[in-house]
Amino acid sequence: MKSRNVVRLLLMLVIVLASQTVKAVNVIPRPVKMVENGQVFTIKSDMKIVYSAGLKEQAELLESALSPATGWDLEIVESKKIKDKAIFLKLDKNLELSKEGYTLKVTNKKIVIAAKESAGIFYGIQSLLQLLPVEIYNKQRQKNIAWNIPGVEIEDTPTYKWRGMMLDVSRYFFEKEYVIRFIDMMAMYKLNVLHFHLIDDSGWRLEIKKYPKLTSIGAWSGEGEKRHGGFYTQEDIKEIVAHASARNVDVIPEIEIPAHTLSAIAAYPHLSCEEKQLKVPEQHFISRDLYCVGKESTFEFLEDVFEETFALFPSSYIHIGGDEARYDRWAKCPHCQARMKEQGLNHEKQLQVYFNKRIQKMVGKHGKTIVGWDEIIEDGLTEKSVGMVWHDKKKAISGIKAGHDIVMALTGHCYFDVAESKIPGEIKAATWLAPISLQKAYEWDPMIEGIAEENRKQVLGGNGCLWSDQFIHGTILQRLAPINENRAEQYMDYLAFPRMAALAEVCWTPLKLRNWNQFEQNMRTHYNRYDQAGYGYRVPQPKLISKKEVKGGFEISLENVVAGAEVRYATDGIPANVHSTVYTKPVFVKRLSDFQAISVVSRQQYSLPLYFAQKYDEFKKYGKMVSQWRPKDITGKVFADFEMNATGKINKNGTYELSFLYTDGTYRLDIESVTLYKNGKQITEDVHAGFTGGSSENNTYVLSVKEYETGAAFTIKAKVRGDQGKDSYGLVFIKMK
Repeated sequence: MKSRNVVRLLLMLVIVLASQTVKAVNVIPRPVKMVENGQVFTIKSDMKIVYSAGLKEQAELLESALSPATGWDLEIVESKKIKDKAIFLKLDKNLELSKEGYTLKVTNKKIVIAAKESAGIFYGIQSLLQLLPVEIYNKQRQKNIAWNIPGVEIEDTPTYKWRGMMLDVSRYFFEKEYVIRFIDMMAMYKLNVLHFHLIDDSGWRLEIKKYPKLTSIGAWSGEGEKRHGGFYTQEDIKEIVAHASARNVDVIPEIEIPAHTLSAIAAYPHLSCEEKQLKVPEQHFISRDLYCVGKESTFEFLEDVFEETFALFPSSYIHIGGDEARYDRWAKCPHCQARMKEQGLNHEKQLQVYFNKRIQKMVGKHGKTIVGWDEIIEDGLTEKSVGMVWHDKKKAISGIKAGHDIVMALTGHCYFDVAESKIPGEIKAATWLAPISLQKAYEWDPMIEGIAEENRKQVLGGNGCLWSDQFIHGTILQRLAPINENRAEQYMDYLAFPRMAALAEVCWTPLKLRNWNQFEQNMRTHYNRYDQAGYGYRVPQPKLISKKEVKGGFEISLENVVAGAEVRYATDGIPANVHSTVYTKPVFVKRLSDFQAISVVSRQQYSLPLYFAQKYDEFKKYGKMVSQWRPKDITGKVFADFEMNATGKINKNGTYELSFLYTDGTYRLDIESVTLYKNGKQITEDVHAGFTGGSSENNTYVLSVKEYETGAAFTIKAKVRGDQGKDSYGLVFIKMK
């Protein structure tokens, strides 16, 4: 009896030790049903991957995912029989799940992934990989790792069938290898649509053999050392599409119509109304030149382009853009006016509806459904299409009533080219929208209120957007080709992760199961997965738990939200750094403004600071703060430029007042003039002498904006000086007059 008890105790000890080496069950997006069974499966070198007929490709993908980190070439076998000590991939047509649904069962004997179709098997594999130690994502062999998988039973299926990301390769060209890598990043989280923004004013990126100038001219901008651009050959596209298809990602090309087409017009001027020779722009702006809707040659060109495009992209969808068309050229064009008369139209806007209808009929012959920004469904398109709603939720309801399907890509939640915060030091990003934090990217629902139950299926899902126009607002983001430096790719990674994970859960997991606090907790180990896979990401700041006011100051409590990272802090008013004190318990400070803390993954990778900003309530009447000056920003006695970024603060046409307000220092600030620039070009100025110090006089400057453009960069340069020296501090505010 004693010997039996000893054996039992030893077995229990083994189970306890095994369980301690298995990390918590943590799958993103959160599965619909998931139950832990307390068992553990360990992958070993002699294990087999067994698959039923039709699943060889998925078995090979699983083996290729496991092999690099484990160092093992696991045997792949086709069989109907489920075996112990194996991972079995099984098609089961009787499962009551969607075609992308799957079941995953892990016991101490075997792992079984079952689905009705191969897509579900692939998603079951992604969940399985997330159950393994994070090192499984590494491309190098990882030694001394117990490849343990916690016992679970998962039944899972997506809420929405469209779970997309847009990658803008027109404003800035990303090499084929990055596009393939981006698809892997998407597939990790079961995203299944790559909205491929190939065409815009700034570049034509798709090889069309019948029209070689589209890529020899339209794919490049600038001259000499400033020349940049690129395009995908048709062989490149075939490789991208094949890679995506194996990972259940549908690649939908976007061929813009009728606006955002300057790159095509620069190559073939006859496509425009004025037929002038234009250049592909080096700086971002929205061209007024459109395809000429009055010439039949325009439609012949597009039919040829679509024919070659559809031979490359098997998707049943084609995105035609359709947004931000300005009709100046059409209004003056005799061909377009003749078309209006022929069709009995009263306004150029109706010409775009005519244009869209012809394109819809053209691509319909190829079995394609058009997708466009919500402008296409609000302008009278009658045949069924897909409206991508980006700025007005009400358009989703009206579009559905008109019979269209809808994909939600709302700017306030889905535009990931916007920064996550306004924290000083945040990277250069679009500022025409408020920051989109990880929580804001998570806390929304594609199903808009007011949609009737019988129409809910017309909401296909959600689409994140990564625009790259920031690359043509300056030179700090572009890749440095001579040293093969991939700054551009790292920048896009930073914007994408972790918000892309939030989007995935929004589109996959039912609303009733989604919980921000649980998601934030689950993300703790996913940053480690990015590290292992070599993906860039934004390191989150430490989480503030409380700031209690105590005698003589404040007690600050923090939480580390990145597994394996450290929180380091400073209390002397200077920025925290990787050598600052390690946080282990609540910290006392006399002034909140003296405290900063950062999450430190490594000496090279750490977060922006958690800090407590000073409040400027007394200056509210002056509008929004644009900038602040310190002694380092000004000269004494001699006027010099003081530059301020006003992008986002200037957000529409109108008259703005810019006020300089002294706060501290020995000397006042003298102002000589203020000049406003849009995308580097001067658009207005106010020249008069003013000052602010012990007293202020003429310290407000008036700036008039008449041609505001969404996405444009606005810069203000003021000629300033300290009247007797540099010791001056103050704030600059702006408001609409």
